[in-house]
Amino acid sequence: MSAATRTASSRGGPPARGVARSPVSAVLAATLLSSIVPAAQAATGCPAQAPLVRHGPVERTPEPESGVLLRHALIGPVAGRAAAPGTPARDTAHRRELDSVLARIRTAWPDMAAVTARPLWEPGTLILELEPALGGAVAEALGRPGARAPFCTGHAGFDALNRKVGLRAVTAFPQLPHLVRIHFDPDGDVPGIGARYAALDGVVTATPDAAVGDGPGIQALRADGAWFLVFRDAWGDCPSGCLSAELHFFVADGRRIARVDDRDAVGMDAFSDILAARGWHPR
Repeated sequence: MSAATRTASSRGGPPARGVARSPVSAVLAATLLSSIVPAAQAATGCPAQAPLVRHGPVERTPEPESGVLLRHALIGPVAGRAAAPGTPARDTAHRRELDSVLARIRTAWPDMAAVTARPLWEPGTLILELEPALGGAVAEALGRPGARAPFCTGHAGFDALNRKVGLRAVTAFPQLPHLVRIHFDPDGDVPGIGARYAALDGVVTATPDAAVGDGPGIQALRADGAWFLVFRDAWGDCPSGCLSAELHFFVADGRRIARVDDRDAVGMDAFSDILAARGWHPR
């Protein structure tokens, strides 16, 4: 056992790999990094505030079901409006609430265990269709595949918005040079950010990276201190659009969970808002 390994073990931490870094070496590494980044920015002609962007997709861990629900939750009542963004997906208190609600529903009604929350789109991701001039500038600004480098195109509005949304990566499609997939802060409001990109000169469209096909899903709405949830079970050739579906309605607050009959649910504003937002139809 090396000295570094013995030291780590005596402190109760994981075994160290290689030589442990001293505070001095850490400072030297930070100083070196702080000098490399401006040098790279100067080499690319990018301003100092240009984001460091990876050429290629970013890896993300699977999102907990409660996070998916919160990302797409409605804050109601929202009748007559498009689906509004809900509470942030990292809202710890609401995630704990939803985790508890989901567990209690599935304990009381085991048939709901097979129905899970399905993301409507990939968080922090948009697919941009670009005009040739901007598409060429993006291609030139990207570093080699897999590398991170300062990113700027010379398009003032595009570069400014990239900074504001926390651009992290750009995936190019060599066979489709007018399309790119951009990756930014995963907690960002994807439809709202998409609208901001679509308003820029040089951007033809900006669309969420939506899931392909159909399938079971859950939609939640938060109103009057309670959660209204619709579980949609669906089956039958779902990649092409499910042939059959059933809706199940639940209301949960801090004290109880109630299952609501279909005929009663369609007359309740919160459930009507959910059905309108998702385009779901009861039997």
